[in-house]
Parts: sequence; structure tokens; C-alpha cells
Amino acid sequence: MAFLTPAQLAKAQAEAEGFQNGPQPALNPANIYTQDMAGNPITPSTGLTPYYPSSETPNLQLSTRDMASELANNFCIIDSLLVGYAPGANVPVISQKLQVLNATTVQSLSLTLPSTQLVQVSLYASSAGTGGAGHVVVITINYTCELGPETITVSMPLDSRNIIMETYPLLCLSGTTVTLITAYAGGATNDPYNIDVRLVQMP
Repeated sequence: MAFLTPAQLAKAQAEAEGFQNGPQPALNPANIYTQDMAGNPITPSTGLTPYYPSSETPNLQLSTRDMASELANNFCIIDSLLVGYAPGANVPVISQKLQVLNATTVQSLSLTLPSTQLVQVSLYASSAGTGGAGHVVVITINYTCELGPETITVSMPLDSRNIIMETYPLLCLSGTTVTLITAYAGGATNDPYNIDVRLVQMP
């Protein structure tokens, strides 16, 4: 038996949906998918086979039972990002991020912890060296650990080409806030700099 053409499929779909006397509808995804799986070469391809609801996703084992296929697809996409995940293991979560190129103002970022846990601060900053002599941007990290309030300060000259890359694992107490803020010093007011920061709650 020969495959149906798109026009024949559209007519059949219109009849099935009760619109025999109206214009032929565009083929719906289910119709296209069925034809694609049957090997019909003259209908549009669906590309990659969609992930339809089943019992659970491969990595996180998230249940997709009774889900709409679109929601199940989204769960599968999220699940696929966690390659190498072991069932029962904890996953780091990027809680806050900051990325500004050619910043000329003060930048800040903060995260309040719901429980006592390790927070990893990843910091990247750079300067093209176009600032005036002695101009500096100061990056300050404040947090509270088991010993009390702590401060980390990083200074980057703006009058010379510089790149700073730092990572800090910080033990932060429940209910406290980790903050990162930049400030100009040495007479600087609006010299450009670049900054990228991630605050990651560790499992």
C-alpha cells in the first residue's frame, strides 16, 4: 500500500476532526510523527524521536508517569545535562551569577543560605589597562563562618592589563548572607573592567 501524500493526510485529519467542509488543516505533530515512524518519505520529518512519558528519566530517575509529552521532554532535557550522575548523589546548584563586560559602575551579588553549607565562589575579573595611573577596582567578599564574620579582598589595577582567577570554598552558617561587591579606588570613577562570578551551593 502506497504512503499517503501530505494533502491526503490533511484531508483525512480534517475528516477525523470534524472539519470536512473547511480548509485543510496543517498536519498536527501526532500525525507527522506517526508518518515519520512509518517511514513515509514525503511528509515532514520530526527529527530526533521525542521522549514520551515512561516510568522515569535515565539519570535522576524523575518520574514522568501521567505527564504531558512536552513536560516529559523538558524533564528529559534537564536530566541529560547531568551526565555521570549517580542515583542518590547530591548535585551542586549555581544559586547566583554575575557577568558584566566593560563595567563602569559598582557591581554586587548576594546569597542567603537556608542551612549551614559550603559555598564555592568562582571569580574572574580582567582589565584592559586603559585606566588612569593608580586606578584600582577592589572586589570584596563578605561571609560568616563558624569563627564569625570574614572578609576577602582582591584588588585589580586598572592602569595595566590584568586577569584575575580565584576560587574560594567558604563554609557559611545558616541564615547568613554571602555578598560580593566591587568598588573603585585610587581615584578611579568609571574605568572599564570585566567581571564574572558564580556562587555555587555545594552538596
